Amino acid sequence: MLCWYSRSEKMNERARERIIRRQDWRCENAGKDWRDGLLLGNGNLGAVAYAPGHLEWVLNKVDVFDPTVEKALLDRRLPHAAFLRRIEKMSPKNTLFLNEAEAAPVSRKAIRDTVSAGILRLRFWQGTGWSSPAMPKTGQHLSLYDGELFEEMNAHSFHPCLKMFIPHGTGLLCIRITESGAPGRIHILELVRPCNEQLPAPERHGNGNTLVMNQRLFDSPMSYSAAVRILPHRSEERVRFGNAGEMLQNGDADILVSVKSSMECADPASAAIAELDWAQSRTFDTLEEENREWWRRWWNKSYADFGRYKKIQKYFTFSLYSLACNFGQAPMPGLNGLSFGPLDDAAPGVAYQGYTHDQNAQIPAMALLPSGRAELIGVLADTYWNVRHTLRRETRKLFGCAGIFLPLTMNQLGLEYPVLSYRYTLCGSAYTGMVLARAWQYSRDVTLLRKKIYPLLRELAIFYMGIMRKGEDNRYHLDWSVPPEIFTLTRDDSATMSMLKTVLETLVEAAALLKRDRKYLSLWRDILENYPETCKTPEGAYWCGPDIPFDHYFFGGHLWYPFFPAGVDHDRNAALKTLELIETQSVERSYADHTGEWHPNHEWSMFLTVSAHLRLGDRQGGWHGLERFLELFAKENGLFTHDPILICDPAESEENERRCAGKLTTERKFCDGTLLTPDNPEVPKPMCVTANRDAKRLAPAVQEGSSSFLCMACEALLQSHGGEIRLFPGVPEDFSGSFSRLIAEGGFTVSAIMRKGRLIRAEITAGRDGMCRVRPAPGTIREKYLRKNETMKIRGI
Repeated sequence: MLCWYSRSEKMNERARERIIRRQDWRCENAGKDWRDGLLLGNGNLGAVAYAPGHLEWVLNKVDVFDPTVEKALLDRRLPHAAFLRRIEKMSPKNTLFLNEAEAAPVSRKAIRDTVSAGILRLRFWQGTGWSSPAMPKTGQHLSLYDGELFEEMNAHSFHPCLKMFIPHGTGLLCIRITESGAPGRIHILELVRPCNEQLPAPERHGNGNTLVMNQRLFDSPMSYSAAVRILPHRSEERVRFGNAGEMLQNGDADILVSVKSSMECADPASAAIAELDWAQSRTFDTLEEENREWWRRWWNKSYADFGRYKKIQKYFTFSLYSLACNFGQAPMPGLNGLSFGPLDDAAPGVAYQGYTHDQNAQIPAMALLPSGRAELIGVLADTYWNVRHTLRRETRKLFGCAGIFLPLTMNQLGLEYPVLSYRYTLCGSAYTGMVLARAWQYSRDVTLLRKKIYPLLRELAIFYMGIMRKGEDNRYHLDWSVPPEIFTLTRDDSATMSMLKTVLETLVEAAALLKRDRKYLSLWRDILENYPETCKTPEGAYWCGPDIPFDHYFFGGHLWYPFFPAGVDHDRNAALKTLELIETQSVERSYADHTGEWHPNHEWSMFLTVSAHLRLGDRQGGWHGLERFLELFAKENGLFTHDPILICDPAESEENERRCAGKLTTERKFCDGTLLTPDNPEVPKPMCVTANRDAKRLAPAVQEGSSSFLCMACEALLQSHGGEIRLFPGVPEDFSGSFSRLIAEGGFTVSAIMRKGRLIRAEITAGRDGMCRVRPAPGTIREKYLRKNETMKIRGI
């Protein structure tokens, strides 16, 4: 068990290291393509390693993407004033008319797919025709503690070994290949760009031991360069170039790859070569040691021991690892994080590269907060702040007001992907603002608040001030918009209003603390004092918005925002009623399941619902949800899918679905007032059950899955909403385990250990002066005013 309570910090660190090393990812047979490969990354560059026979890596970079948008669609967008005029006399009010009103011819997919910077291939033989060799077996060992991947290839008289890592703060992939007893083994290295007919041909040139590939990105001034250098260990060995541009070399060697983009430098090719020069002078061994030291510091921030729950332990550890791989610098990666690649010649990327602002861009950052890594929230903030001028211009153009509006879908340059009837979901600025506000609530880091959180937060709030009005009831009301995933319009959309409330509360506190925005402060206070009530059904469940008919269809996950993650309404009865409503009426339920249980059709929906179970103190339901999340969405390479994938006999799931068909029959209405039918395209129907045992391996991953799991696991161990710290609130009754340095709201650092359901010891250290209120066990409250760095100790409850 994690001995965080030892007198010696060195002993704590060694115990933590032992547990983390037991979670290493070992694959007897490496994946055959990137979907099943293992991820290396530093939040700038990502590499997914796999072995289709030879060795291969797909290279992805946060600032290598398709910068283009469909201008014809942008030009067809209705300004907000015109939109309001169009819907004024409409009944029922919905956005379906935008499918025609904002339609325009497009040259290709309106929402752009991902773009990989390159594919690196390492072969050990030339030609695979009539003399094709017996393909070797390739095993992989990913050391999470060191952030380092090892690969071993085995065949008769063939035993190459590789180790590789991506140093933080660089655009480098470092690989070392060695093979005892084979000093003359030929290595054939190729650096290619994935096939993409929309891209111009790359420019390639080789010199000495270095190959450079320059690539312009579509019809834009943006470009990137990838450079690879081979450094033979034997001084007499030379690198040669083949007829197809491949690099040939014999014997042990180090391979350095650098990727640079025009977003970070004026001359990517020169910058990539300069980085290779720098890395060569530093040496592989020095870079390796520095990389290991970075990861050691990462793991010392916080960790948890889940005792006998080995699978939860393994995916908790990998999800922390994945967080470091994906968060490093702006712009933050899109839906798939840095784990993506080409599917085939017709699909050079996956959908999709940009940001969806009804959660897909926000959930990944939420895990930074309880895990004690709030400083990386600057990656989220900088993603938008770096393109603030574009966002302000677009906001003024569409809404005629100041501030920053984050559209439902957009690219890394701040340009919208217009999505017709989906477009009027306006919660994006509130959702991003809520995550930033929560970062302040957790960290209480004034420097982070001043430099990263507050500047963007105020811009997001100023936008909403431009589309809010004070009504005859003396309350402020938001203009008409669409709640997430449905098309019926409402004022005071519950998702937006609940998250915006958190934003405004944080701004009022921060403006006073930082002595800023006196002209807005009084208005923010007035809005909060006259805020509309949380919308609920007649039975008391949370609801989408006051103008949405109560017999309207809904996505259950989207009802939770007031309760979680915004946390502005703590009505326990409303939460219980919402659970009942979701379990019997939500549109994203499926009984295509080998257990006979229903499951949600998307991981984000399950994340929000399981988190509600945990916040309600439902240990059994919350923990079961955590384990079911793994069953439904966890991939064998440590990542998570967006839709569930269950491996079982389809005959069993089909029978379960037939038996439970009555539970899915509802009288819910579509946005045009007609009865919602099962064949409606808006009813999610993912093909989630298959007998194909490779199905999980073949599905692309989404980064929000890892963060969702990490957030839920932290919620099971520690909660702090409502000004009260709760220890182990969502674990089984007989739980034995511990956690070290998780963060509670208010800036408290918390460590605790439990044995067989009994709290043994806890320590809560204040990050600032303030009252600490702790619930170490049900029915028990401890309170103490703590000075900054003072610790409250609790023993034996």
